[in-house]
Amino acid sequence: MSNELEDWRKQIDSIDEKILNLLAKRMNISGKIGKFKKEKNVSLLDKKRLEEILTSNVKTGEKLGLSKDLIKNLLHLIHKYSLEIQKKA
Repeated sequence: MSNELEDWRKQIDSIDEKILNLLAKRMNISGKIGKFKKEKNVSLLDKKRLEEILTSNVKTGEKLGLSKDLIKNLLHLIHKYSLEIQKKA
């Protein structure tokens, strides 16, 4: 394979690692939010907050050239797992 292809793959590997590190930090915070919500007897699911996140991030993503479907699907998946972590907290 070409050196150029290998360089791109290394760049992708580095970016993937950064994404995973950020995702781990996000999930850690989700756990803290879950504990807080349980202590304060607050519902885990906040539909208004989810809509705010989707709207804001879809706009940002589209400005960056990302597809609306990709952003929505990714955020829904992240939100699903965040709620699971909050339930376990």
